[in-house]
Amino acid sequence: MENLKKLNKAELKTIRGGLIPRGCISWDFTVRCCRQWDPMFWENPVCPVPY
Repeated sequence: MENLKKLNKAELKTIRGGLIPRGCISWDFTVRCCRQWDPMFWENPVCPVPY
């Protein structure tokens, strides 16, 4: 157990990111949403556009 280290919250968020949904072409890891979908999945929601 000597190769274990304490992780901070930023590292945990990137590790705990989860699976990318099927049909997602461009996944945004920081917001955890899809920017662009495959044409078969066009009706799925995309990331909100920052103004």
